[in-house]
Amino acid sequence: MGYFYKSNRLRILNVSWVLLLFTGVLFNARIGLTAEFATSKEFRQYCGQCHGADGAGRGDAARYLYPKPRDFINGQLRLATSSNMIATADDIKQVLLTGVPNTSMQSWKQLSDGLIDRLVIEIRQMQIQGARQRVTLALLEDGLLVDGDGKLNLAGQQVVEDYTTQQTVPTGRWVAPAALTVNTGVLEDGRKIYLKQNCHKCHGTDGEGSFGVDLVDDQGFPTFARDLVHDPYKAGSQFQAVARVIQLGMPGTLMPSSRVLDDVELAKLTYYVQSLGKAPPRLLGNIQRYHRAIGFRR
Repeated sequence: MGYFYKSNRLRILNVSWVLLLFTGVLFNARIGLTAEFATSKEFRQYCGQCHGADGAGRGDAARYLYPKPRDFINGQLRLATSSNMIATADDIKQVLLTGVPNTSMQSWKQLSDGLIDRLVIEIRQMQIQGARQRVTLALLEDGLLVDGDGKLNLAGQQVVEDYTTQQTVPTGRWVAPAALTVNTGVLEDGRKIYLKQNCHKCHGTDGEGSFGVDLVDDQGFPTFARDLVHDPYKAGSQFQAVARVIQLGMPGTLMPSSRVLDDVELAKLTYYVQSLGKAPPRLLGNIQRYHRAIGFRR
């Protein structure tokens, strides 16, 4: 949390305030923030049925979908290529163009480039507004850094700016480890790392996912660990994509980061995980995905 102390004006913040700000990301699930601006006609037409006219993930179709549509105001975008796992404009555009496998997020590649770019800008603006509202409401409700008129003082306004930057501005692009020559020794080392890092606790010793393990996402919905053998990878099955998720984790899920691994260990684990996959990947419907999330095995 040293981030919040880099300005001299913020040195007055006490421990209770820092803890409050730290939990601000979780605070959003309770206060149900919505955008302060009207979404465009195009957003409502192409995105609103699932993500809601306000972008908060509660569209008319959302009740029938699993996993639930992303909440652009309060939730974290899960597919990112930056080193701090905040989605860039290019990341968002890629999702719009290709969709996300094993979800209801379809490809919108039939839309014009200009419209895609406008939707990307709009989604980014929702993220910024959401972060700004989260920290502002947290400060105001607890009377922290507030002046006599009940408004944020200069230190409070600076905290809002710093927090918004931290939550919404991507850092440099993540760099993959160097490739190795894959052989039985590399795969065996990868298997040992898989067990040592406790990957099997969620994904299963055989990689087919664990059942009976209670997992929830950042919105409190039940979820499941990826079946590495049969399920498609949301971020892609390429070496770089798999290595990135292993090292950085996946925002909004219980998939943790593995930053303790050096580049060689990361590469070996990545090759092992890739070796588990069988083609073609299994595509599940909404009901099947929900059954997986609550622990039903067919």
